[in-house]
Amino acid sequence: MTSVLDDRARLPRPVVYLIVGAIAAATLLALFWPALPFNEGRRIVLGPTKVGVITRQIESAGAAGREGAPAPDFEWVAPDGSRVSLGSLRPKGVVVNFWATWCEPCTREMPLLDRAAAENPDIVFLAVDLDEDGDRIRTFFDKIGLRRLEPLLDVDLVTTKRYTVLSLPSTFFVDTGGTIRHVRIGEMDQEKLLRGLDSIK
Repeated sequence: MTSVLDDRARLPRPVVYLIVGAIAAATLLALFWPALPFNEGRRIVLGPTKVGVITRQIESAGAAGREGAPAPDFEWVAPDGSRVSLGSLRPKGVVVNFWATWCEPCTREMPLLDRAAAENPDIVFLAVDLDEDGDRIRTFFDKIGLRRLEPLLDVDLVTTKRYTVLSLPSTFFVDTGGTIRHVRIGEMDQEKLLRGLDSIK
């Protein structure tokens, strides 16, 4: 039997619906907040990490992932906690390689890129991973002995989208002035890699 006090304690249905709706809305917001456009690439990274983590996109006029255009600039937190940007690497040339540990052609060409990085100290080689776990990337690098490539984690694939990467691996050769001089889609051999490097020397 329901008491009079129980009846008085019940909330009106509109109030109950309002509370349930607010809880549902808060839950959805918490789930989708990181994916909202204004949050892209804003994962907070304060200290040392196992790999570099891209945290900010730097807008510049005409930047695009194609030959002859300024390379889209971005900033990352290096493993030691310092902040670096693509633009800050000038006047060195830069090779920006987009890859993932699950991409077999990517993993086959990584030792070739690592050797080229050792042989060309005036060129920076960045290996931009498509938002995998940092531990997984670091383990992969350590397992096959990659020492000169600099692994970067592309949070939410923001940098990948700015470079209009449609397949892996994709490699962009950026000259000392920040312009993309050569783009290579697909796995490289020694000859194809040298062609790209020659374009930015």
